[in-house]
Amino acid sequence: MSSRIDIPSKAMRQSSSSQSPLSSSSSTYSTSPSTPARSSTAAQKQKMVHERRPSLLGSAISKSESTVINIGEPDGPPRLISYLSSSQGFAWNPELFLPSYVDYDYTPLENKREPVIEITLTDEEIANMFPRN
Repeated sequence: MSSRIDIPSKAMRQSSSSQSPLSSSSSTYSTSPSTPARSSTAAQKQKMVHERRPSLLGSAISKSESTVINIGEPDGPPRLISYLSSSQGFAWNPELFLPSYVDYDYTPLENKREPVIEITLTDEEIANMFPRN
C-alpha cells in the first residue's frame, strides 16, 4: 500500500504561515529547499550538450561482453556466476571472478587471438586533427 503527500509550494506555505502563527510541523528548518523552475533546467541541459569531436578510438572501447557460467551440480539447481569478459577495451582475466574451487576450462589471455582493426585517415582528417597556426 502506498500513500502520497502533496508538498505545498513556497508561495502557499508563506500565505498559510502568515495566517496561522503556530506551526504544526515538528521540523527545525525554517524553509525547505525548492526545486528549480523548468525553464532553468532546460537551459542547463542545452549548456551541457555540446559537440564532441569524432573519436579516434576503435569500436572495442564501447563494446562489452559478459560471460555466464553454471557452477551448480548437473542434477541440482543452477548456480550462475556472471562476469565481464571484456569491457573498456580490456579482456578481463576470468580467474579474478571465478572462485578457486571451480574447475572451469578457459583459454588463457596469453593464447587468445585478438582481431586487428585498422584505422585509416584521409589527409583532410589528419589536417583537422592538429591545430593551425
